[in-house]
Amino acid sequence: MAAPDLDPWGNYYFSLELDETEVAHFREVTGIKTSATMYEIEEGGFNGHVHKRVAQSRWENIVLKQASSVSTALVEWRDKFIQDKWDSRPNTTGAIVMRDNSGAELRRFTFVGAWPVSWEGPQFASGASDIAVETLEIAHEGLYIGGKPKPPPEPEPVEEPKNFAPDTIEFENDSAELTPEGEETVAEISKSIEESEKKEFWIEGHTNDLGPGGAGSAESHAYNQDLSQRRAEAVADRLRAQHPDATFHVTAHSFDHPKASNSTPGGRAANRRTDVFDGPPPGGRNWLE
Repeated sequence: MAAPDLDPWGNYYFSLELDETEVAHFREVTGIKTSATMYEIEEGGFNGHVHKRVAQSRWENIVLKQASSVSTALVEWRDKFIQDKWDSRPNTTGAIVMRDNSGAELRRFTFVGAWPVSWEGPQFASGASDIAVETLEIAHEGLYIGGKPKPPPEPEPVEEPKNFAPDTIEFENDSAELTPEGEETVAEISKSIEESEKKEFWIEGHTNDLGPGGAGSAESHAYNQDLSQRRAEAVADRLRAQHPDATFHVTAHSFDHPKASNSTPGGRAANRRTDVFDGPPPGGRNWLE
C-alpha cells in the first residue's frame, strides 16, 4: 500500500456550501471543533484513583468572515430562520470546502442540522481602505470530515412464508384421523411441495377453544394442545413419506392463535386448521389483530 501524502497544504481558498450549493467564499473560518464534556468517578478505599468518563459531545458554532459583496444569499438564509416557525424550518446540511488555487477540492468539513445564529454586517470607517467584512455564525448538530455519513442500508424485505394449506385440512371429530376430504387436501399440498424449490417446511396445528372443562379453560387448552400436536404430526408423517429428502418441522398452538372468532360455528371451523409453510411461520402473532 502506498504511503499517504503527509505534506501540508499551502495555498488554498475555501467556500461555503448549503444543501450542495456553493453560496459564498470566505477569508476566515473558526469553530471547526468538536469536544466532549467529562465527569469523574472517585473510587473508594486508599488508592486515590479517579476515573474519567465521557458525557455528552458538543460542537462549537462555526464563524465565517467574508468580504462584503452584492450577494444577499446569507442574509436571506438568516431572515428565513428568523421569520419561520421552528417546526417548519428546513434541516440544512452545509460544508466548508477547501480548494487549491486551481479549484480542485482538497478537503471537506460537513455539518448537519445547520441554522444561522447571527449575521453581522461590515464595520464602516470613513476614509478607510480595508475590505468590508461580513460575519456569519452557524449552529449545527454534527461535524464530519468528508461527506455526510450515508444512512445504513434499508433491511431487505422479509418474505412472508407461503402457506401450502389455504384450505382447512379436515379430521374426524376429536381425532387425528384424516377424513377423505382431508386426505385429498394433503395430496394437493404434497403436489405443491413437489413443484416447490424449497426443501424445508413448517407445520403448525391449531384448534378452536372448545373442549373438556368449558370453552377457553385450562383443561380445554391442554386437551387441544395434544390434539393440535397429533394432527400436525399426522400431516407431517404423510408428507415425510412422500418427500423423504425434505425437512418438516412440527409444532402446535392449541387455540392460542385464532384467525377468526371462536364465538360462531364458522369461526370455530376456521380455527381448526393445520398450516404448512415454506418458511418460518409468524410465531406468536395473534391472527385477530
